[in-house]
Amino acid sequence: MRARSLAVLALLLAAGCAGPVLDEPAKVRHSQVTLPPLFSSSASEDGTSYDWDALFWLWGRDVEAGRSHTRVLPFYWSDHDPPFRERTLWFPFWYQRDTPTESARFWSFLYGYEDGELSRTDYVLLPLFWYERSKASEDWHSSLLLVWDWQHAPPQDNVTVLSLFNLATLFRGTFGLPPDGETVPALGRTSSRRFELVDILGLVTLFGYDDAGDRREFRVLTLFSSEVLSPVRSWRGRGDDPFVNEWVFPLYMNLADEEGGWYYVGPLWGGFHDTATAHDTTWWAAGLLARTEAPEGNTWRVLGIPIISP
Repeated sequence: MRARSLAVLALLLAAGCAGPVLDEPAKVRHSQVTLPPLFSSSASEDGTSYDWDALFWLWGRDVEAGRSHTRVLPFYWSDHDPPFRERTLWFPFWYQRDTPTESARFWSFLYGYEDGELSRTDYVLLPLFWYERSKASEDWHSSLLLVWDWQHAPPQDNVTVLSLFNLATLFRGTFGLPPDGETVPALGRTSSRRFELVDILGLVTLFGYDDAGDRREFRVLTLFSSEVLSPVRSWRGRGDDPFVNEWVFPLYMNLADEEGGWYYVGPLWGGFHDTATAHDTTWWAAGLLARTEAPEGNTWRVLGIPIISP
């Protein structure tokens, strides 16, 4: 068993060093001229399978069973492998590629396109501008390098304006209903919008706004893309969900829930309203002094100890 394994390994190594896989054993190539790196060639006995290379592999041709590859680098490159693929490059003037499902044509760097079964993409002054449109839907995607990127995929649009490879961005926005399967805006609204101004490395966002039907939010100086880490933030619900989360750190914080209870907190004062018990508590000096108003009367506390009560 060990001898068989070694024999199989030896055959695999030999096959790996024997050049391209040919259609039949009769077309095994034999070296004819070997003068590397200036020139070398090999061919089968019937002449239908051959290759040659010259000038450090920069110039060469390989032919076998209807497939061919030719190169004169850096100016010319051609692959002919019907019906799977055909490619031709005349650098930098012309490039074409054809497959059963796609074709591409490029006239230098001025204009080119890729046309497939599902979409077509046009390029102008590659890589400055390109425009892709779907043949199966209303989707399209447009981009002008460093200026804008606009993706239209109904019912949503994603827009980026003046972006340095997403490292620094002046404007980034999402408009329209979220895609299927995600939370859609509540309360019968037909659209949502979200945008951010001046994002740097995802570390700091100058201003952000989010309006999604059941809530509205704005924030200033968001840190690390975490909306909670915003020194200035207002997040409010609408309709049947009137929650509030807003603050101006460290001066003020206001929190409310759907049951009507809410907190307000500052550096030296704050309060709590409990709708269920109709109690209102206000404190000063970080809680050293507090007063609770209730239907049965008012209670004053110092260091949490009642000193005046009903």
